Amino acid sequence: MTRQSADGLTVRVKVTNGAPALLVNGKRVRPRMFFGGPGSNPIRVGPEGKRITFEFTANSTAPDDGTMHLRFGQKAGQVWLDDISVVDVETSRAVMQRATFEADERSWADQWIVWPWDEKNTVGKAAIEAGGGAGGSAALAVTLSDPPDGRWPDFHIYHVPNMRIERGRTYRVSLWCRAEPARDLSVQFYRPGATFVHLGGPPSRFESQIKLAADAGVDFVSFVIPTPWPEPGHDPDWSGVDAECDRILRANPKALLLPRFGLDPPAWWAREYPDDMMQWEDGSRRHTAVPASPRYRKDAAERAAALVRHLEERYPGNMAGYHPCGQNTGEWFYEETWGALLNGYARADLEGWRTWLLAHYPDDAALRKAWRDPAASRSGADLPTTEERRGNPNGVLRNPAAERKLLDFAQYQQDAMADFVCETARAVRQASEGRKLVVYFYGYAYEFGGVVLGPSTSGHYAMRRVLECPDIDILCSPISYGDRGLGETGPVMSAAESVALTGAKMWLQEDDTRTHESPDTPDAIARLKTPAETERVLTRNMMNEATRNLATWWMDLGMEGWFDDPGIWDLMKRLEPVDRFFMQNPTPYRPEVASIMDERSMLLIGPNVYRQTYPLTYGARHQLGRMGAPYGQYLQDDVLAGRVKARMYVFHSAWRMSAEDRQKLLRATKGAACVWLYAPGAFDEDGPSPEAMRQLTGFALRSVEPSRGMATPTPVGTALGLTGPIGVDLPVRPLFAAADARPEETLATYEDGSAAIAMRRTGTEWSLFVGVPGLTPELLRVVADKAGVHLYARDNAAVWANGPFVAVQATRDGPVAVRLRSRATVTDAITGERIGAGPSLTLDMRKGDIRVLRVGNR
Repeated sequence: MTRQSADGLTVRVKVTNGAPALLVNGKRVRPRMFFGGPGSNPIRVGPEGKRITFEFTANSTAPDDGTMHLRFGQKAGQVWLDDISVVDVETSRAVMQRATFEADERSWADQWIVWPWDEKNTVGKAAIEAGGGAGGSAALAVTLSDPPDGRWPDFHIYHVPNMRIERGRTYRVSLWCRAEPARDLSVQFYRPGATFVHLGGPPSRFESQIKLAADAGVDFVSFVIPTPWPEPGHDPDWSGVDAECDRILRANPKALLLPRFGLDPPAWWAREYPDDMMQWEDGSRRHTAVPASPRYRKDAAERAAALVRHLEERYPGNMAGYHPCGQNTGEWFYEETWGALLNGYARADLEGWRTWLLAHYPDDAALRKAWRDPAASRSGADLPTTEERRGNPNGVLRNPAAERKLLDFAQYQQDAMADFVCETARAVRQASEGRKLVVYFYGYAYEFGGVVLGPSTSGHYAMRRVLECPDIDILCSPISYGDRGLGETGPVMSAAESVALTGAKMWLQEDDTRTHESPDTPDAIARLKTPAETERVLTRNMMNEATRNLATWWMDLGMEGWFDDPGIWDLMKRLEPVDRFFMQNPTPYRPEVASIMDERSMLLIGPNVYRQTYPLTYGARHQLGRMGAPYGQYLQDDVLAGRVKARMYVFHSAWRMSAEDRQKLLRATKGAACVWLYAPGAFDEDGPSPEAMRQLTGFALRSVEPSRGMATPTPVGTALGLTGPIGVDLPVRPLFAAADARPEETLATYEDGSAAIAMRRTGTEWSLFVGVPGLTPELLRVVADKAGVHLYARDNAAVWANGPFVAVQATRDGPVAVRLRSRATVTDAITGERIGAGPSLTLDMRKGDIRVLRVGNR
């Protein structure tokens, strides 16, 4: 196999003039990548039974524990299987006992296993059916039903792991199958373990996509490898790791490898150290360990370092970096964050909690004062009870004075996750001698506003801690799963611009768009139906990334060939001039509108209020994306430090601030317009503070009790462009009104007539108070006009702009009036076609159309 020579390969991030860039051996390269894996190439089966035959060459060895997996998709119906065989092509050796299903029920169950085998299997069952197979023989009939809760488990059938499969040898697989209704059948072979090693299956589309990416100039490949984590006294087995790397290098010898590997502990470790495994309120455990556990941190760091050292030694000229993963979907938020149960009840959590308290309180007297508990003790503190954590006596937000223990525990959970990330990152950095990228998922500050049990259950609200870690180059997340479809805005989950402000880091968008090549399944979020739709959405995403100096990988998440289309990669080539401009001209992203998130205030959100808080964080991005101007996303502490300069600030969660921080914020935003959402300054360190609210907003805010958190525009608001109710048609407690707002300052009112939305000029600043949980593009444009923000469009079009580029996407059918900053010539940045000249253009567009404009000389 051809590999690149070592030649001292160094791949790192460098920030120049405030603009992050990816460097390979000191040279700027496009921050564009491909993620994929050797997954299923589905086999279509229908009501007419047919013989299926294919061959595969094994990628790795399973000495006597290989297994065959059969998956049937997420669709109700029936599948009949018969006459399954696997043989060595050269020797004709039978790898498994031929499965004809002519024996009794017990016989087939000795060789085949239905998974899940417990109560999690709500969808499937299998049984022998006489006459259901080939030529009227018996068959294994698999019956699938829709899940009662709408959530499909990973239902499949697999052969008992007893097959001997040898790397490099070729095997012929044959089976008979029919299905009603028609569906895709997945057939794959694995070696089981803490991480399953893929041995083979029908010809994969993975290699094809690697080659298409390389032809488009994309050599970075992200992929999954196992993490060898042997029991004491046993040597690690690197064969699965090497097999995955070798597979990619066969397809592209110049590939720059960025493997993703798991750091959740193996089963033997979980059995050996049960007190270090996460525990939920019902006493259950999963496969994840407690991030605060010193033993887990030490062992995970050691295994990560060993893996990196192996790869650096074996593939020194191809390893671009490393991406450690763990917890829920590998993204370092607590397992089951989106679920219905609270975690944090393991013995290791109790010990970690007490250690945290010892570090944060100088003595027990300080703790007792903070908790208002005369018996509190740092070394004897109990974990908060489920009753305490599930309660929300003060409504949407916890009172930091009365509920300090709960907020301390929430902060402990954030710090524990962030510290684990930083400790393992240090191990990877040291093992790679500081020359390779270190990549982590973390910091989904906006995305977790919709978590049922509250954002604090995620562990993602210690982003500043992670940003200060010198051993991480790239933080990343998927594109938000809301508003990502055709004609929508594809928001970023995090305070991405705060990442660039570190002067050392870069944000990466994981673009797992369900392209037209992806299967049309019930869980295919915002799937695109045609190549043209795919091109529009990918162009939108790329312009968001290019103008904001963000990296991306196009992700074949299902490992089914989602990007296996030359037309998709031709788009990557056509967008190269945009990337080339920013590579040659480092241009910081400094938008006039700044969206601001305060991590500490997000921990105030209690359980079961997600419908009220969703519009303040998660959904607010959808409105910002349609206001007609680019916006950036920042942490509030960057504003306090004077690092964010904008004409207009939108404060999503400025709910808990000290007097000192309030003064810093007011100084930092002097002369700008501020939008204050919901309960600005509601709490200082001593509890509720009406005076703090007045200092921030300029309004005297008082508590009101309308039956719902909804505001109706006044004639003043209607005259300014507000077109309908704003907020949520739900009870919200507390709610605040601007008691001293004059009629001409009141844009919308609650049902009781009090001022729910009010705007006032205070000296050189404009202040908009929005008491309801909600925003609209029209309301944002009202403030933008007062602030002097340049609005490129006013009809809810989405806009991205930086340097000479302005990208405009229609969110509805009809002409889009674009207002540019100059009278310069305007060309299509992709085709070079002359469009006209500024400052005014009208573009005929349909929903989802996107035009990438270049303003000025090329």
